[in-house]
Amino acid sequence: MIQLYGSPLSGNTHKVRMALAFLGLPWDERLTDAAARQSDAFAALTPMRQIPLFIDGDVILRDSQAILACLAARHRPGDWDGHTPEERGAIHVWLSHAANEIANGPATLRLARKFDAVIVEDHAQAVTARILPVVEARIEDHDWLAGGRMTIADLAASPYLALMGDAGIDVAAWPAIHAWTRRIAALPGFPAMPGWPAAPTTTEGAA
Repeated sequence: MIQLYGSPLSGNTHKVRMALAFLGLPWDERLTDAAARQSDAFAALTPMRQIPLFIDGDVILRDSQAILACLAARHRPGDWDGHTPEERGAIHVWLSHAANEIANGPATLRLARKFDAVIVEDHAQAVTARILPVVEARIEDHDWLAGGRMTIADLAASPYLALMGDAGIDVAAWPAIHAWTRRIAALPGFPAMPGWPAAPTTTEGAA
């Protein structure tokens, strides 16, 4: 069975959790707190000592974006990772935003507000101010980030934007982003996460 090392409050873990749930794949989730990540046993599995960590037989993968790419290629090729070179490129743009601007902006602000992490506040605020209008503009005119359907772009980018209230960001100022994350939460099989706003009562299927 797939093993997923992570934390209930980790947005990066939740990216993988959503993918597994939407794919209908069973997994064994192993709570891995900060102390556990410093152990020699965990370091032997991943030298970065970070979560999420994905193990499926002989396959050991770290980094949420890499895990999503693997799951898409294995289980939803094309649908989740792009049918054409153009779609694949568009999806990878959002994977990059998830790993860079979203991680260094809203996700970093959440670390400070929710977990008392020491951050460079001005930098995180500036990155957040750049990326949120870009996401909002895209989602205002499209249900999904790329390809006209849910892809790993949405799975990668959505958790820390769904949780931006934890970062001290006014969710009401970004209605398209809020509606998009609630649309994801309404998909069949969505695994609940503390802080992710409740889903609307109806939705169009798009998984």
